[in-house]
Amino acid sequence: MKLERLNLTVVVGLTLYAVGLAVLWQNKNFEPGGALIVLFLFGLIFPALAWLATIPAVPLSISIRPSGCEMLVLAGFIVGLSIYLIGGPQWIDNHLPEAWTDSSKIKLLVTLAKKLIVFVAIPFAVFRFAFSYRLRDFGIQFQGLRALAGSHLPVVLVVGSALVAFQYFVGSGAAPVRHGNFSMHQLLVGLPLCFIWLVIEVGLVEEFFFRALVQSRLAAWFKSEVSGVVLMSLVFGLAHAPGFIFRQAGSVEGLGANPSALDAIAYSIVVLSVSGILFGVMWARTKNLFALMLIHAAADLLPNFANFVQVWRL
Repeated sequence: MKLERLNLTVVVGLTLYAVGLAVLWQNKNFEPGGALIVLFLFGLIFPALAWLATIPAVPLSISIRPSGCEMLVLAGFIVGLSIYLIGGPQWIDNHLPEAWTDSSKIKLLVTLAKKLIVFVAIPFAVFRFAFSYRLRDFGIQFQGLRALAGSHLPVVLVVGSALVAFQYFVGSGAAPVRHGNFSMHQLLVGLPLCFIWLVIEVGLVEEFFFRALVQSRLAAWFKSEVSGVVLMSLVFGLAHAPGFIFRQAGSVEGLGANPSALDAIAYSIVVLSVSGILFGVMWARTKNLFALMLIHAAADLLPNFANFVQVWRL
């Protein structure tokens, strides 16, 4: 039964990817070459690198025993999050004091607070008190910190360094760093501070919700880590689709200002879902939230550095 579910999940994922790519191929604003590069790097090369780096890793022990009720609650969270991302953050900003929204520093702190409440605090409270899970069941363990100096260290160093190098040499967001637009003071002070900020803003927020919460339960429910990775990646991608449809975010992603619902869903699967595979593999192999937080921060460090320096005037 486990093998059947695993095969079915992978087949469904590959089928959805193929259909999504075929749909996007008809969109004149879409560049298929970029999607294929994402597939090659984040669907194959980086996950393989993560798998090799975690060969000596000993996964942390967590206990996930999802019931039908728990899975319904999880589905409700995913749907609610997708709806929230359409306009929830903007609605909150519109009801804040102008002094807060006019200050770039306060606005950044407010954005962080919103993410922590929606992605971490609320779901943790629900699953802690309704289903009796502990912090350790979300990969937050003292043993996880010890593992960072032991069997989990290679994946942090190898994958983290590979992602930083990729962003530096290829990523458009790292162009200001490549072109030497920052002083030595900004680099020495700003890079460590930006990294610490991203450990919380993207590392804790996204890894807690999508890996420690969603993927763990999907893997336990289907009794397959591979199924957990595939399904979590699909959830991760599709959660962004409403934003492309209703917030005109498609123009940022090369879909045009007003993509159709079909194009938005296809893009979410073909590009965003694939980008979730890497972190899904690392979670399946380590169950260490601290390790994933560090690697995620490393991946986003250079693309976010220029804005961080500007906001904090370093």
